[in-house]
Amino acid sequence: MTDEQRFLFDLQGYLVIEGALPPEQVERMRATMDAHGISKPSNDPGRSRFSGFLDWGPEWRALLDHPRTLPVLRGVIGEKFRLDHVYGMAMRADGERGGEGLHHEAAMFDYGCFHVSHGARMHNGLVVVSFALNDVPAGAGGFCCIPGTHKSIYPPPPQVYDVDHPLVRHVPVRAGDVLVFSEALTHGTMPWTETRWERRAILLKYCPAYMQWGHIQMTVADSSAFTAQQLRILAPACAWQRKPVVEG
Repeated sequence: MTDEQRFLFDLQGYLVIEGALPPEQVERMRATMDAHGISKPSNDPGRSRFSGFLDWGPEWRALLDHPRTLPVLRGVIGEKFRLDHVYGMAMRADGERGGEGLHHEAAMFDYGCFHVSHGARMHNGLVVVSFALNDVPAGAGGFCCIPGTHKSIYPPPPQVYDVDHPLVRHVPVRAGDVLVFSEALTHGTMPWTETRWERRAILLKYCPAYMQWGHIQMTVADSSAFTAQQLRILAPACAWQRKPVVEG
């Protein structure tokens, strides 16, 4: 993790890693989505999510410990972390309001949403790595947040939980970019308004090795298809004698 990335994540609660996936890989992944029937998505986040992609081939499994995101995860969570849950999002401009508004805040510490500093490093609870498979122009919709709220002492007032509030920032990205953010950040999804293409994103959610956010343990169809490092990321939550994700 670079000094600039560390500064930006601590300051904003998120950072963008540009060009993590080459265009030809992005194109193949979009084609794989189509082949698996991920089509005619909705603007409603509750109906636009899909899963199962970790069983779609090596390129999809390689997202778990991608060389551009792995150093960032080690920097913001630590050497021992795990994948808690995953899903993809496919949204289209369908004339409906859509979006899911804003949610979460730093005061949710008891639920595993936190960002604290101790000594010379930061510590975070649930952290999201979101790979963009289509361009997200400014104002097109998708991820938005209130920068800095991952460190707020007090919950935001009710009127702030509106994507049209002036404090809310939309974060544009290009296909192949990665957005990394803390779940302690007040964030959400703006309605998708770009009519030329859909919003397609792959979200992987990580947490400290001792913690489990979701009710259901993460499972995969064939564990033999994953590398030893990836299996350490997929291991159930525990603290005692936990191995670092990266050995050596």
